[in-house]
Amino acid sequence: MNPSDNPVANPLRPARHLAISRAVLPLCLLGAVMPQILTQAKAQAAPIADERGLSGEIQPLVGVLSSRSNLAVSSDQKRIDSLYSLSARETRPIGGVLGKVDYTVVPKELALYAGTPRSALADGELALEVGARYLVNRVGLLTAAVTPFTINDSEAWSDPFVTGTRRDATDADRRGLRLGLAGIAGTGLSVDYRLYRRDLDDERSGQALGLSSAERRLLEREGTEHRFDLNYRVALTDNLSLTPGVQYRHLDADGAANRGWLLRPQLTAQYDIDRWSVSMTGYYGVDRYDARQPIYDEYRDGDEMGVAAGVRYAEPFGWSNWSVNAYGVWSERDSDIRFYDQETGLFAIGMGYRF
Repeated sequence: MNPSDNPVANPLRPARHLAISRAVLPLCLLGAVMPQILTQAKAQAAPIADERGLSGEIQPLVGVLSSRSNLAVSSDQKRIDSLYSLSARETRPIGGVLGKVDYTVVPKELALYAGTPRSALADGELALEVGARYLVNRVGLLTAAVTPFTINDSEAWSDPFVTGTRRDATDADRRGLRLGLAGIAGTGLSVDYRLYRRDLDDERSGQALGLSSAERRLLEREGTEHRFDLNYRVALTDNLSLTPGVQYRHLDADGAANRGWLLRPQLTAQYDIDRWSVSMTGYYGVDRYDARQPIYDEYRDGDEMGVAAGVRYAEPFGWSNWSVNAYGVWSERDSDIRFYDQETGLFAIGMGYRF
């Protein structure tokens, strides 16, 4: 993701688990353009289980990713030859496991959870989230959680602007807090707030170009992010619903060239019939920054758009609690500085199991 370059000091050091990170990293792109993938809108306002104990879902996925990005940390992008063009296209197989475990403490009222919920994926991150959900009578479903680390965004290029030779990666740590309220006053309205902090072990942006210390400070990527989401689900029929929404991010990076905001309206249509659930999401966003990027003497302002579709088929072959899930994604970011352009296409399929 572009403006969501954010992490933080993490005692588990997720980047040290690099093999795991690279295996599941591309799956974050699935959520990056799917603000309400499949049943998320319903799940956010779903009541707490009516029995005490464990429940959850696990979903292995495999697929193929095709992308172009100068900022993506991968073996194919270690070397770039120009600061004025987009990297070569990279196509590779992907795989990973998503899931969440709930423990209902008070039936229909209080539950604890841990995992990679769809609400996190909707914001373009694959993260461990640990928290609690509490159903407040006549108010809504309150969620409070912490993100001790994110799996994607656990590495960044120490100096992304090195050309003609290998770029070095550095650990990027990110953690945050989340507060959310869904099904407000019995309606389809939900609000969500997240606060993130990001730190890099070795920030050297612009060093290879011989920039002054003042110019390099403009390029610093560490800092905090405030993220607000507002969505309203409208049931048009028993089977069809629309969920318009908007996301706003305030990016408070240490470097003014990476400090700014993003605004992203989005719309999801969902159709459920028998054992089928089909969803399609589209969005268009703009981002603006506070200072000119010193390498190009331009602002890295831009816009982004994406479309995603998901299909879920429950109980295939009569298997209770199982489902088949397939996803397709296309997204594109167009920046005033071509170095920051991004293109992504993805297809993934897998089985899900609820327990």
